[in-house]
Parts: sequence; structure tokens; C-alpha cells
Amino acid sequence: MPREIPDPPNAEEVLRASEARLHEAQAVGRMGDWELDRDTGAMSWSPQLFRLFERSSAQGTPDLNEALGYYSLESVEHTRAAFWEAIDTGTRCELEQSVLLPSGAQRFHATTIVPVKNHLGHVCKLYGTTQDITERKLAEQELRRKTFEIEDLYQNAPCGYYSLDADGMIIRVNDTLLRWLGYGREEIVGNMRAFELFSPASRALFGQVFRTFKRTGVLRNMDIELLRKNDSSMPVLLSSTAILDAQGRFVASRTVLSDNSDRKRLELERAAHATRLAELSRHMVDVQENERRKFAAELHDHTSPNLAALQLTLANLARALPAPVLTELEPLLDDAQALLLDTTTGIRDVCTNLRPATLDYAGLIPAVQDYAQQFGLRTGIAVHLDTTHFTMQLPSNVQSLLFRITQEALTNCAKHARAQNVRIHLENCDSRLLMAVADDGIGFDPHQLGESGTAPGLGLITMKERAEFAGGRFALKSDPQRGTEIRVSFDLQAGEFRKQPRGARISANHASAGSA
Repeated sequence: MPREIPDPPNAEEVLRASEARLHEAQAVGRMGDWELDRDTGAMSWSPQLFRLFERSSAQGTPDLNEALGYYSLESVEHTRAAFWEAIDTGTRCELEQSVLLPSGAQRFHATTIVPVKNHLGHVCKLYGTTQDITERKLAEQELRRKTFEIEDLYQNAPCGYYSLDADGMIIRVNDTLLRWLGYGREEIVGNMRAFELFSPASRALFGQVFRTFKRTGVLRNMDIELLRKNDSSMPVLLSSTAILDAQGRFVASRTVLSDNSDRKRLELERAAHATRLAELSRHMVDVQENERRKFAAELHDHTSPNLAALQLTLANLARALPAPVLTELEPLLDDAQALLLDTTTGIRDVCTNLRPATLDYAGLIPAVQDYAQQFGLRTGIAVHLDTTHFTMQLPSNVQSLLFRITQEALTNCAKHARAQNVRIHLENCDSRLLMAVADDGIGFDPHQLGESGTAPGLGLITMKERAEFAGGRFALKSDPQRGTEIRVSFDLQAGEFRKQPRGARISANHASAGSA
């Protein structure tokens, strides 16, 4: 069966179809083509090129000079030179131009100039393409702006940045850190390792930390000192994260350094204030103890001789009275003697509370023993003193402090604990002094101190302040029905003890140690 053969395509139809596809492609690509006759200067433009230049087809195709009028001042000479270069040398040229359209809009074009030569090898005309690249140029400008902002932020941030390779060599550093250090970039990058940036005291620490950091990948707030080029130092806080490869191996670091000068200065000022406050507090305690000592001495010296004389006078009076009178007055004399004895005892207790003479003449242990004995007689609570492992001679102000804390602890026990026994333990070693006072009373929940309906705990606050003013530590442990224990400890290498020669601390006190 014969097959129907279609008519061959008309050449003119094929050409029109091809031109239609070309114009569509140029519209999509925002591109047009043109030709320039070298001899006449006449140009031909594709329809898309008219749209790129916002030129009506009714205006006709411009010649080269008129076409150059569309370009900005900085692009006119550049474009003119490119056309002449293509004509003179016969080489292809590519250039980008800034265009000012009739609507006032600014666009960017990319033009390719292709020279065409005749049979003699002379350039007879030029043809080429022009594409609107405005979106790409704006994207590039935005990218450059953001890149500049990021680079400016990196270089001039209020903190220093640097990066290290696996050997600790500095591979990048920002301007802020260079200004802090006083070095030029070329002096550091590729020529110095990170440890060289730090003071001698910080280098060993940095070396240890850097080895660990390469394994862990994170380092936070390391307190360290930079060493400037002029040999001055600068405290900084260093934080760093690691860049690892696909196998988890260290590649480089990203490190940030924050100026720590203000915080260090505030810490020094705070430490100086704390030292002055502690010295003032110790002075106030010493003044208070001296006043107590003076008042106790004056009370004893003024009243005791008079009370003793009065007692002798009453005894002499009793012996001098006739027997019938003595019999009649004896009850009154006995009442007077009892009242005199009670007054003498009361004054002795007041003097002991103010400042026991034993504390000044015999030391802490005998003073506590005497006080504990009187406390036991007065309250019926048994006090047990353990000084088996106490072997040192304390400064007088520390003896006074421990005695006052013991007094306060026993007073609290008598008021609140309902205890049967109190144990006072005192011990020391080369580095620490410890005193503990524990009772077997009803105890309490320390978290409820100060709450409505509970005791305010002023005695505990006083004991804590006394211990801390002297550089010691105070700890409280108590549970309901399990008694209460306070512990006061001192570091023998600090505070008041650092002022005392080590040899003077050791003084066997066994003669006074024991149980009350």
C-alpha cells in the first residue's frame, strides 16, 4: 500500500519558525542581538533589544553614537573603546555596562562584540548580543555588601578572634586582637603559635588545655592573660570551638577572646573591700572583748572586796552579839548571809559571761571547762569536752571567738534544744582547725529558719558572722528529733593563722584537755 509522503516544509516557513523561537528565547533570557556596519555606522536591532532600551520601534534603529547615549558616563568611553578595539584588532570583546533608560531606571547590560571580516581579512561589520544582567548585578552588589559587613564585624568586633591549625599555629586573626596586642598581621599569621600570645604564667596552662581541647572540641571561659608586644599583660576570657573533618580529626579552631580587665578590676576592688571589712570587724570584736574584759575586771575589783568585807562584818557582828540577842537576830543574819552569797555568785557569773579571767590566764580549754561546769550546774545538761587531737596554741582573738561561739551554742541548747548531753569537740591538723558543738536535743529543720512561727535564729546568725569575720567557715546540721551540730573550721594557711609562725602554733595542750 503506497505511503502518503508529506509535502517538504516551505523554507520561508522554516525561517519564520526559527526566528520566532529565537525571539522567544531572547525574551526569556532578556537578551537582544544587533549588527553594525563599519563603513556606514548603521545598526540593526532585534525586537528584544528595543525592549531592553525602552525604545519604541517607531523611533527606528539608532546609529552607534545615538546608542551610546543610553549608557552612563562611566560606561560610554568604556563601550566606545571596546567597539574600536574589535574593529582595529578583529578580536572578540565582552564588557558590562551601566544603562540609564528613558524611564529613569538604571539597568546593567552584558555585551558581546564579534567582529566579521571580509575576504581581505578586514573587519567589515560587527555583530553581537546584549543581555540585561541587572538582577545578577544587584545580587552581586548585595552579596558584596553583606560580605563587607561580615568582614567588618569580624575585624572590628569588640572582642578578639583568631584561628589555629592543629599545631597551634595562628592562621587568622582579626584587627581588634591585633590592636590589643600591638602586632602587625604579618608578624602573627603563619609566624607565631598561640601560646606565644600569652603571659609566661598562662602558657603552661594553655598548653595543657589546648591538648584537651583538640579531643573535646569545646573550651569555655578560660581565664588567661595576653602578653602584648610591649610586654604589658591584659586579662581575657577565652572560648573556643573546633572545626573537625569527616573523620572527626581536628582541623582548626574558632576562638573568641573577651576583655576581662573590668571584671578583674572589680574583683580586686571587691577583695580589697572585703579585706577592709574583715579587718574592721576583727577590730570591732577586739574592742568589744577589751571592753568586756575591762568591765568584768572593774565589776570584780569594786564589788568583790566590799562583799567579802561585808561578809566578815556580819560574822564579827554575830560573834559580838550577846547570846539572847544573837538568838533573836540569827534568822535575819542568816538571810543576810544567804543574800550576800547569792549576790557574790551572781556577780561572779556576770564576770564570767563578760570575760572569764581563765581565758586570759590559762587559755581556751580551761575557760571552756570552767564555763561548761557552771553551765552543767545551772541547767542540768551534761557537757563533754573532747580535745584529744588538739595540739596547737591559738591566737588570743581566735580563742575569744571560739569561746564566744561555744557560749552562744550552749545558750541556744539551754533555750531550745531540750537536750540531755552536749559534746564539744576540738581538733587540729597541719592545715585545719575544727570545733564542733553537738547536742542530742529535739533538733529542727534548718530550711524553716526565719519563717513565721519559728525562732528567728539570731544566735546562729551571730555564730556564723563571728566565724566568717575571722576568715573561718560555719556549718549547721540539724534534723527534727536528731539533735543539732554546729561546726566552725579555719584554714591554718590563711587569715589570722598565716600571720602566726608555724612553730608557734604547736603547743601541747594536753594538760588542760579532758572532760568537764
